Amino acid sequence: MKISQHDTSLNMKSNRYMPASVMACALVLAISLTPQLSFAQSNYGQAKANQPMPTVSLPLVIGWYKGQEVLYIQSEVSDLGVAVDQGVTYVPRLANVIPANGAPSGLDDIYVISNFKQGNIIPSAPSPTGPANTDTDYTPLWQVSVVTWVSSSVAPHLLRSEEEVFAARDQGLVTIDKKNIVVNCPVIYTPTGGLLPNAELHHIPGPKSPFQK
Repeated sequence: MKISQHDTSLNMKSNRYMPASVMACALVLAISLTPQLSFAQSNYGQAKANQPMPTVSLPLVIGWYKGQEVLYIQSEVSDLGVAVDQGVTYVPRLANVIPANGAPSGLDDIYVISNFKQGNIIPSAPSPTGPANTDTDYTPLWQVSVVTWVSSSVAPHLLRSEEEVFAARDQGLVTIDKKNIVVNCPVIYTPTGGLLPNAELHHIPGPKSPFQK
């Protein structure tokens, strides 16, 4: 859930921790999105149709899904402190989508490790990314669950899937504290589902990165 604030250089960097015990760490990449020609023409006129179309570069977050690194964007959050810390839009109404009494909702969980430096963990992702997605369990709206290592007998280590989080909890190694915080974090890349159509990745971390083309 970590992204840098005002990242105009688009260089890869480490991020600051989140406030109020909602903490994570991730590398930041950049993604450029190019709108379709019809959008550009309708907003900028036929006279500018032959000029380069507008693009935007956004910071990305590296997380974990089923043992693989994935990329997502964080744009809004229901908690003011997190919004200020992350430089994203504060949307208190997002908290209204949290269901009462376990009722069905459009939410899923995102697991944020509070006392170990690693990327956040999500339990669903588009398959594939884009209009052909067939995974009806996927949603970009995540309710934050803070995972804390509590056992002194086992050193904290990387958790790469929801299954690993639950296994650590069942062994008494971690606790899971679900918060009334909702974030909007669309997944734009998974190794199996590919990259969002019309998107380009920049500032790849290294030659052995799974995001290397």
